[in-house]
Amino acid sequence: MGRTGYVMLCMLLPGWICAQTFQISGIVREERKDALPLAHIIVLPDSTTTVTDNRGKFLVNLVRGEHTFITSYTGFRTLTTRINITSDTTIQFQLQPSIDQLEEIVITSQRDRQQELFESTRMSTQVLNPEDVTSIPVLGGEADLIKVLQLMPGSVRGIEGSSDLFVRGGAADQNLVLLDDATIYNTSHLLGFVSVFNPDILESVESVNGGFPASQGGRLSSILDVRTKSEIADDTHVSGDIGLIASRLFVEQPIVDDKLGVWVAGRRTYIDKVMNVINEELPYFFYDLNTRALWRPSARDRVSFSYYQGNDDLDIFRDRNNDGVGFLTSFQSGNDNQTLQWDHSINDRWETHVSALRTTYDYSILNAFRDNRLRAFSDIEDVSAKAEAIYRGDIQRNIKIGTQWIRHEVSPSVVNSSGTFSEFLESTTSQGRVSNELAFYGQYEWSPADRWMLNAGLRTSMAIVDDQAYAFPEPRFAARYEIIDNEAIKFSYSRMAQYMHRISNSAVTSPTDIWYPVTDSIRPQSGHQFSLGWQRSLPKQDIIMSLEAYYKPMRNLIGLEEGTNLFFNSNFQNSLVQGRGRAYGLEVMVRKNAGKFTGWISYTLAWSRRQFDELNGGEWFASRYDRRHNGAVVAQYAITHRLSVSGVWEYISGSKFTPIIGQYQVVAPSTTGVDLVPVFAPINSVKLTDAHRLDLGIKWRSQPGRKFQYEWFAGVYNAYNRTNPVAITIETDESDGSLRYEQPGLVGLLPFISYGFKF
Repeated sequence: MGRTGYVMLCMLLPGWICAQTFQISGIVREERKDALPLAHIIVLPDSTTTVTDNRGKFLVNLVRGEHTFITSYTGFRTLTTRINITSDTTIQFQLQPSIDQLEEIVITSQRDRQQELFESTRMSTQVLNPEDVTSIPVLGGEADLIKVLQLMPGSVRGIEGSSDLFVRGGAADQNLVLLDDATIYNTSHLLGFVSVFNPDILESVESVNGGFPASQGGRLSSILDVRTKSEIADDTHVSGDIGLIASRLFVEQPIVDDKLGVWVAGRRTYIDKVMNVINEELPYFFYDLNTRALWRPSARDRVSFSYYQGNDDLDIFRDRNNDGVGFLTSFQSGNDNQTLQWDHSINDRWETHVSALRTTYDYSILNAFRDNRLRAFSDIEDVSAKAEAIYRGDIQRNIKIGTQWIRHEVSPSVVNSSGTFSEFLESTTSQGRVSNELAFYGQYEWSPADRWMLNAGLRTSMAIVDDQAYAFPEPRFAARYEIIDNEAIKFSYSRMAQYMHRISNSAVTSPTDIWYPVTDSIRPQSGHQFSLGWQRSLPKQDIIMSLEAYYKPMRNLIGLEEGTNLFFNSNFQNSLVQGRGRAYGLEVMVRKNAGKFTGWISYTLAWSRRQFDELNGGEWFASRYDRRHNGAVVAQYAITHRLSVSGVWEYISGSKFTPIIGQYQVVAPSTTGVDLVPVFAPINSVKLTDAHRLDLGIKWRSQPGRKFQYEWFAGVYNAYNRTNPVAITIETDESDGSLRYEQPGLVGLLPFISYGFKF
C-alpha cells in the first residue's frame, strides 16, 4: 500500500467505526403495562424523532455512542433516559401518569388510535382496547367483546343476550373472527350467551365492516381481528375476576429478562358447582384456556406461540326408576387453536411477518339407553400459513404484499347408531372433505397531492375442491380527501369472496351448525361493497364524528329448502339452495375517546333483502335480521380516579319471522285419521316487537399506586325490567281452537356483581 492510501485509510477508518449504526427497537408502556400508541420520542444529540405504532412499538437506527431519549405522551410525565449504544438493542420505556390527570388517562391511547384511523384511508372500522370491554355493564356482569361490538354502527345482535353478530345485512357466517390470526369457528359459550374471548388476554381489537384492505379476506361482511398480549413482562403479575357466571385468572411470568416470557389465562363457569351446593342439578360448564410464549432472540426478531382451547360440556342423566339404568343425553363442543408467529425487522423501513396455524372445531351429541346409542358429530380442521412483507415509508407511502394458504378438512354431520336407533337412522361414514384456499395480495398507500390519500390493492383468491377450482380477483380501493383541517370525505370499494359456508336451521348461531366448503355444485359466495363517508375530528374535545352510507350486493348466498331438518341429517347437501342478496344503509357515530366522560352514540338505518328461486315463490323477501333501526348510547363517567359509573341504552327494531296464516286437513297415509298441514305467509313478512333496554354499572377501584389493586363492579341488566322477545311460540286458544303467537322474553331486571384484583 502506498503512502497516500495508508493516510486515506487512517482518515476513513475511524469515521467508519464512529458512523456504524445499530437498530434500536422498543416499546413505550404505562405503569399498568398497557402499550401507548403514538407516543413521541426524540433522540439527542442528532434530534432523531419517531412515533410508536398502534402497539406502542418503535424502531430507529442510531450510531455508536451515548444518546438521550426523551419520551412523551399526553397525560404522562415526560421520561428522559440516557443509553450508551454499542450494539442492536431492545429497550422499554415505562411512563408514569401525571398526578393532576389521573382521571383522564384511562382512554388516552384509545383517542390516539381513533385519530390515527381518522387520518388514514381506513373507514367502516372500529378499534377497542381492554378498558372498552371491561367497563360496560352486560348480562351477568361477564365482560364480553362481542356484546360491545353489537353496540357499534352496522352491527346488530340476534336474540336478546346472545353473542351473535350480523354486520351490514350479512349472515353470522360472513364474519371472519381471528384470534392471533387463527380462525375461531364457534365464537360463543352457554348456548350463545357468552363469547369465547377472555377479556384478560386482550391487547387490541379491530373490527372492519367495509373498506377492507387487500390483506384481509375470506368472508363477505366483516373481519374481527383480536390480538392477545404480546409483550414480555418485567415481573410476575397475577390478576383475576370473580363473577356470578364465571371466574378468571391471568398469570404472566418473565423467564429471561426482556428475552423470554410466558402468560397463562383461564376461565370457567361454575353454574354446575353452585347448583350442587343447593341440591339442584345443572350439569353444564364451559371453560377457556389461553397461553402464549414470547421470545425475543434479537432486537430484530420476535417469536411467539399462542394456544387456545375452549369447551362446552353438558351431560344429563335421567334415571326415573333409580335402578342405575337411565337415559343419557350428552353434548360437547370445542375450539382448539395454535399459532406460531415470527416477526422480523429487516431495517427501519421493511419488516416481515410469518405465521403457521392450526384450527379445529368439533361438536358431538350423544343419546344413549342401555345398548342403544345415537351419536352425531361434526368437525373441521384448518392448517394454514401466512407470510407478508411491509414497507413503511413516511406517512405518505406504505406497501404491503403477502400470501396465504389454508387447507380445510371437514367431516359434516356424521351419524353413528346402534341398537334400536339403527332401525330408523343408519350410521354414516365420512372420510372428510378436503379443500384448499390460496390467496396473493398487494396494496399501496400513497398521497398523490396535498389533502389526498389513496390506497389501492388487489387480492386474488382461489379454492380447489376435488376436481373443481374457483378463482376470484378481489380489487380494493380507498380514498380520503381532507376538505379542511380535521374534516374529510372517504370512499371505499371492496370485492369479497367466501369459500366456507355455515349451514343452519336456526335463526341464531348454534354450536351444532355445520360448516361446509364449496363443491362442484355449491359456488363461493361473493359480494361487492361501496361505502361513502364523512368524518369530523374535534381534537380539543377528543370527539370524532362520522356518517357513512353503504351498498352491498351479494351472490350465491346459502339457504335451505323449506322443511329441511339438519338434525341427524347427513344428506343435507341435497337441500342446499343458493340465491342473491342486497343490503344498504346509513350509519352515524359520535365518539368521545378521552377525558372523564367517554362513550359513543351510534345509529344505523338499514335494509337487508334475499331472493332464492326455490323459496318464497322466487320473490324477494326480508332477511331474518332485517332490523330497520338500531341505536345505542354508551356512556362512562369517572367521578374520581377511584369511582366511575357507566350506562348503556340500546334500541333495535324487531327481527322478522314467518307466521302460519292457516291450515288444512289431509288424509294421513298410514292411518284412517287426518293430518293438519300449516299454511305459511310469505317468508319473514311479520316483524317482532321492537326491543330496548337500559343497563347500569358502578365501579369502585383501590387507591392507585399500591402493589395489590382491586375493583368492585356492580350493576343491573335491563334496569327498567322490559320483556324483550327472544322467540315466537304458537299457542292454541282452547275456546275456539284458533292459533295465536306469543313472544316470550329471556330475563327481566337482573343484578350483577364482580370482584377483580391484580398484583
